[in-house]
Amino acid sequence: MIGKKKKEPPPSNGNEASILEMAKFYFLNSKYNEAIAEFKKALAINPGNAEAYYNLGLIHENRNNTDEAKDMYEKALAIDPDYKLAKDHLNKLIGIQKKI
Repeated sequence: MIGKKKKEPPPSNGNEASILEMAKFYFLNSKYNEAIAEFKKALAINPGNAEAYYNLGLIHENRNNTDEAKDMYEKALAIDPDYKLAKDHLNKLIGIQKKI
């Protein structure tokens, strides 16, 4: 009998890239508390990681924690002012619409 294989998180060797991979795995599997913990680990290694802040923003946005989400998107944009996804999500949260 063939059953579904349980999804396992990727192995983490403690470097930033593997921690981010683990964090994304948890996020995609709706394990938000675990994802937050992993993104925070990545930020402890590299406080200038805009991607980690952006993903934390997504988690907070999904949980309807809009103030926290805005803060995370703003931190991502402070590091990388051209981070389009962070700009788009922040603009959506504060109600700025693009003019056509």
